[in-house]
Amino acid sequence: MMRVILWNLFLFLLPFVLTALWAMWVRRTSPREAVLRSWSQATLVGAILVITSLLVWRFSTGDAPEKTYIPPALKDGQVVPGRFE
Repeated sequence: MMRVILWNLFLFLLPFVLTALWAMWVRRTSPREAVLRSWSQATLVGAILVITSLLVWRFSTGDAPEKTYIPPALKDGQVVPGRFE
């Protein structure tokens, strides 16, 4: 349970840490406008790819909503996995 909480906390805090690191890097190095533009474009493309992959995964997995879910059961000492019928 503790591992799950720590993992979720890590995933929640990751964007804030990356933003802080980005701000420190920009303040310290004062990069040219072209460098900042390329990083911004790469970030935008990455975000679009993540959102697209999540949408594709959402609409290409799962079963029809009208099906009935049969939960896992124990039959003859064997676990029968859950399924939709």
